[in-house]
Amino acid sequence: MAKGGDVLLLSKASPEKSTVIDWIDHQRETYETISTYLWDHPELSLVEYKSSKKLTDFLESQGFTVVKGVSGMPTAFTATWGEGNPRIGFLAEYDALPNLSQKSQVVKSDPIVPGSPGHGCGHNLYGTSSCMAAAATKVAMEKYGLKGTLCVFGTPAEETLVGKAFMARDGVFDHTEMIITWHPETRMELITSRC
Repeated sequence: MAKGGDVLLLSKASPEKSTVIDWIDHQRETYETISTYLWDHPELSLVEYKSSKKLTDFLESQGFTVVKGVSGMPTAFTATWGEGNPRIGFLAEYDALPNLSQKSQVVKSDPIVPGSPGHGCGHNLYGTSSCMAAAATKVAMEKYGLKGTLCVFGTPAEETLVGKAFMARDGVFDHTEMIITWHPETRMELITSRC
């Protein structure tokens, strides 16, 4: 990638990367439907029943095998596709924060229901994007005969810091070579770390 002003310019994409980008572009309506649904149905940590179901329904429709109730949390899940290595993970968060109910596309405080939860941290986008990225990667892997396992980790209760901790305690992330995650931010940057 080359940096040009405030815009990152992508070098010529590989056929695999182009497949992923094209698939995501054609799924825009699906992405917007899911992320809007999560926005309209904000749920607090460990009670993200509607959000978890919306994401797992999508992943099942894309051919992923879903296991619900991971680590004793009813809204935690794993969704896998493929076999063998590399094993690539995608973190999906979908919990909301208390007292942040907010009408969409309004830049001042304007709650839908005063005192109710809302997605102040963009988890309606975060969980949806991770699921879409995994599904797009699956499409490219199928098209080009690439081997490996994709795993979406549905991690509830991020805002209270318990979902991932319980899942790590139980070895849910073990044997995963790489986990991809992202978070809304005021700038674009890539951060890598080793556990």
